[in-house]
Amino acid sequence: MKAAKRGFLLASALGLAGPASAQEVNDAPDSGGIPQPLGALHLTTTVRVDYFQSSKALDDNHDLLGATLQIKALPHINDRLDGKVEVRATDADVRNRDGDAQQSRLLEAYLTMHFPKADLRLGNQIVAWGRADGINPTDNLTPHDYVVSLPLEEDQRFGVWAGKLDVYLTQDLTFTLFATPFFVPSKFALPPGSPVVETRPARTGSNTELALKLNKSGGDVDWSVSYFRGNRALPSVAATVPSLDVQYDRIEVIGADVAHNIGRFGFRTEFSYTRPTDSQNVDPNINSARLFWVGGIDRTLLENLNLNLQWFWRWMPHYQAPDVSTDPAAHAVATLNSIISGQEARSSHGVTFRVSNSWLNQTLMAEIFAVMNFTRADHYLRPLLTYTFNDHFKGMLGGELYRGPKDTQYGLFKSTRGVFAELRYGF
Repeated sequence: MKAAKRGFLLASALGLAGPASAQEVNDAPDSGGIPQPLGALHLTTTVRVDYFQSSKALDDNHDLLGATLQIKALPHINDRLDGKVEVRATDADVRNRDGDAQQSRLLEAYLTMHFPKADLRLGNQIVAWGRADGINPTDNLTPHDYVVSLPLEEDQRFGVWAGKLDVYLTQDLTFTLFATPFFVPSKFALPPGSPVVETRPARTGSNTELALKLNKSGGDVDWSVSYFRGNRALPSVAATVPSLDVQYDRIEVIGADVAHNIGRFGFRTEFSYTRPTDSQNVDPNINSARLFWVGGIDRTLLENLNLNLQWFWRWMPHYQAPDVSTDPAAHAVATLNSIISGQEARSSHGVTFRVSNSWLNQTLMAEIFAVMNFTRADHYLRPLLTYTFNDHFKGMLGGELYRGPKDTQYGLFKSTRGVFAELRYGF
């Protein structure tokens, strides 16, 4: 359940990781720096071949050789109208040992209308929020695929049909309104053993998801405050015989983030307060409010050596530890819910660390990323090496190591540890 940045994907799935950038994700169309004349269509195609020693789906599949075709089109119709269409077709195991290995997905398909003081985007779109480095408690709007057989953390993202309005109050201050009646959950691997019965919220007006944000970018300090009302993208699980019932609880989230750079030092912090508003789950922890905070510092040394250290903390004042004296099935489900939510104690904390460098005019890049949960002493380590051969070919080699007790966030995924590799051709 994580990426190859699989560990990064897993950390994200459990609320420990998100976009790799230390800056807030810019989800505007990207023309790759190529000027777009009126009526132009900028088209890019990428072919990828991947090897994974272990599957990310907790299905005990190993030695997967996959192939992916991804096409992105950026139409520029006129000065007032442009858009994006991106599709991906993947066969996670070209040797056909897994009947569900083939998958095609519409990642994004939207039009953006530009006005003097606002932009309106309509369609299938990815919207990512947060300024912390790789850990984004406010990133609640669009789903992730945590079992996708691709190695980069951006590969987990896919869009949802929605409307987004950005109103530019000043040069630095933007107000954003996001709304969708089409809830789409994240794709999340549950431990095998029992059949899963999934219940999704009805697509009604009362279940419409709504988010508001006031964002300041520019100047000495960047910040934002936000509000989200919708459904949790990650599931909560209830035990029924003989299945697991999966649902997506209604929540409200108040969030904020701040980023400030001083020379080569970067300081970032982000927090969210989540309050459940409607849940049928009998697990008391699913129905409890919680606080999630992350703060960190990064420093660039020499020319390209970057060090990043972050502390994260979760607090649930009414947390109840799974009672080992109860029914074994209920205890197992409560433990699984605590792993999914990342809340394995009333107060839980840990650190992330990343060191990265580049050489040979940034054609060779190396990174080591690590997460340590102090509360349960489980951790994750991922080294990654990338080499750009030329303008079209890029290679990647990495590995993932999960350690800890089996009933912990990373210990659960020890069976998915291994190496991965990718060769990519783009044109």
